[in-house]
Amino acid sequence: MKGDNMTEVNDPSLWWKQAVVYQVYPRSFKDSRGEGLGQIAGVTEKIGYLKELGVDAIWLSPFYPSQLADGGYDVDDYRNVDPKLGTMDDFDALAKAAHADGIKIVVDIVPNHSSNLHEWFKAALAAKPGSPERDRYIFRDGKGPNGDEPPTNWQNHFGGPAWTRVPDGQWYLHMFTKEQPEEAGRLELEKRGRARRFHQNPAFLA
Repeated sequence: MKGDNMTEVNDPSLWWKQAVVYQVYPRSFKDSRGEGLGQIAGVTEKIGYLKELGVDAIWLSPFYPSQLADGGYDVDDYRNVDPKLGTMDDFDALAKAAHADGIKIVVDIVPNHSSNLHEWFKAALAAKPGSPERDRYIFRDGKGPNGDEPPTNWQNHFGGPAWTRVPDGQWYLHMFTKEQPEEAGRLELEKRGRARRFHQNPAFLA
């Protein structure tokens, strides 16, 4: 057992098992512009402070473009930064500053759903039932003579039905808010590609 513990300490790929991870919600962490809202640049300003605390990694809560129906977990675009919080250049500067002080960065990708304003969901709504665009999400026909009843009696995690009907009569599943349609998981490689802009950043290389 002792040998296994030493392996965990010495194996760089297992750094997270011994790490001090500090969660940062960028919107409230540090306002660098005096606008009443935190920004990515504000996190960068505090890297020295986080180093003094002995932090090994920063866990960034979602900072993508979002309607904030669920605190940013309803993501409009996984390949960008919410303009209110900064730019991709700001994110790159944060990664560079963090790495200079030996701090890793972990981000919330939220792969199980997008927002209803994501380009994929907009395409799904514009497409016909049974189309590849709809297959990215969980669409089902309703019950009852006219399909006007939800496919199941499932409730979402916030309370209320887990299904919302669209104009052509089908229903889509959302286990959280209606602004967070569930993805079907059939296109896992595409989802990975969607987030690749961040994964290829040195911030995420152990």
